[in-house]
Amino acid sequence: MESRRTVILPDMFKSFVVENPPMNPNYETVKPVSERWLAEKCSFSQGMKKRVEFCDFAIFISIAAPDAPFDKLKTMCDWGNWVFPFDDMFDEGSLKSDPKRSQVVIDSLMADMLDQTYTRPKSAVVQAHDDIFRRVSEGSTPGARRRFALAMKQYTDGVVHHVKQFSTNSIPSIQEMLDTRRLSSGVTPLYHLIEYAHDIKLPDEVFDNPVIQRLELLGADFVLLSNDILSYRKEENDDCPFSMVAACRMTGQSPQEAFDTVGNLLEERYQDWQNTIEQLPSWGPEIDANVARYIQGIQNVVQANVTWRYEIPGKSETD
Repeated sequence: MESRRTVILPDMFKSFVVENPPMNPNYETVKPVSERWLAEKCSFSQGMKKRVEFCDFAIFISIAAPDAPFDKLKTMCDWGNWVFPFDDMFDEGSLKSDPKRSQVVIDSLMADMLDQTYTRPKSAVVQAHDDIFRRVSEGSTPGARRRFALAMKQYTDGVVHHVKQFSTNSIPSIQEMLDTRRLSSGVTPLYHLIEYAHDIKLPDEVFDNPVIQRLELLGADFVLLSNDILSYRKEENDDCPFSMVAACRMTGQSPQEAFDTVGNLLEERYQDWQNTIEQLPSWGPEIDANVARYIQGIQNVVQANVTWRYEIPGKSETD
């Protein structure tokens, strides 16, 4: 048995990430309702029910969308609770090394979001997401609906790419892993769920702006780098190679060197965030106010991720 090693982790609470963020007051009410809905919809086993309850993704969502009304918070929690069992099929489950079957599942998931006809049977997990997407569509602007669908397409593309890498035993470079993790981490759909839940209305030109796009990318990097630092021990035990720390280790770095490398990437992005914010253009008072709310939503996702991982005992070792 390999002896235990002690490593020093980077400081996660810095810049706009605080120790006691605001939380949606509907958290305690929505948590059991959402968990019960998904368990019934997907016919979960007792083990999976307990796992979803333990993950308590409602904490994450309640920090990410502190101002969302109950019904929209519940839809967001449904998505958050859904993404973990879905993602696990590719990280640890039967699809981990099966690109062909993985693509079939992804095609069935994306059909409704891409307005495509799909005639084959869909799994209960995919049908659950179809229900979530219907609610998001009904409560969103056409632009937010389209952006959410595109973000889900990028997420699933990243998932399939990971599976192909694993099935061929290819060793990605650190940059290749970062590029793929930006997609497969599932962060960007959350931005547009907050757009839906907080009723943020913005013209498409805002989302075409390179400064906004850079902030979205940095938000995803904050989340995936933090995740990969905090969940590495569990993922190494599960032989899950889809992380930045694992990519560093595969280049020959020691555990501490790998954590330092990823920590430095995180630090660079906090500096980049501040520099990018200073370049933000103006679209006029009304649009600027909603741009500020959208950027706050990105920050909320980053904040929620760190707080949630520290809030749930053993969370970084169970996911």
